[in-house]
Amino acid sequence: MNFAAVIFKPKGMSSSDVVIKCRNAVSRALGRKIKCGHTGTLDPAAEGVLVLGFEKLTRLFDYVQQGKKTYVATFVFGKSTDTFDAEGKVTGENTDYPLIDDVNEALKTFIGETDQVPPAYSAVNVNGVRAYKLARKGEEVAISPKKVKIYSISPLSVCENDFHKVTQLKLEIVCGSGTYIRSICRDLAEKLGVLAYMSALVRTGCAGFSSEEAVRLDDFLADPLAHIVKDEDVLKKFFPFFAADDECARKLKNGMTVACGSDDGKFAVTNNDVVIGIGAVKDGYIKLETHL
Repeated sequence: MNFAAVIFKPKGMSSSDVVIKCRNAVSRALGRKIKCGHTGTLDPAAEGVLVLGFEKLTRLFDYVQQGKKTYVATFVFGKSTDTFDAEGKVTGENTDYPLIDDVNEALKTFIGETDQVPPAYSAVNVNGVRAYKLARKGEEVAISPKKVKIYSISPLSVCENDFHKVTQLKLEIVCGSGTYIRSICRDLAEKLGVLAYMSALVRTGCAGFSSEEAVRLDDFLADPLAHIVKDEDVLKKFFPFFAADDECARKLKNGMTVACGSDDGKFAVTNNDVVIGIGAVKDGYIKLETHL
């Protein structure tokens, strides 16, 4: 039994804490221990969509994490913190604010694939140690930039002072996996020559699911089996389906390559309406890459 859950993670809780609570709740409901993992972490200070996979569905995370994520972030100008968000220590403060035209021009430079340096206070591994652990010790953290992709950045609301300068900005950001929204805030401030920090972050879309489809954590824990999502409902957001007959399914499960009439690409493979894995088709032949 492979399935998922779409949870609206509350503030103040780590993604790992949510996994543990949901795994334990489902295990109690089923009367047996069950595996569980998430498709992309959210900082404790952030809230929003967190997609969990149960049992063998966790094997699909490499595919799912390649999907787009959508965030609504609030940036506050005039102050900076060491974590780039409201949880950190204030490192600077002034009354230099940008003009909205300058903000809009700077935002355009973030679109596309770019190199981004993750925050020092993050879970990035630095020589086998989490960066935030080194930062908390006061050690200087050197983190290498990594490629991230930002599809769009759209201002949702702007707060200006009496001089028509921006004091607060709410944005919708659509990006690829591994993008740090806090780093966008830091880099935007640097481009504008001002100070800024991220005061709030909500993930409104992840793994093809929206916040409207997410269930509150307390509701899930109260009745977990009433809120599970079938594996095919997750897969259909990423793959076309390939229906294998019994003989074809037997060969695929045994690691064999089977002739088929499908175009090249990846498919969710089913047999008698049961998902058996993810298959790759090349030159008219299909083979399972991931078994479920």
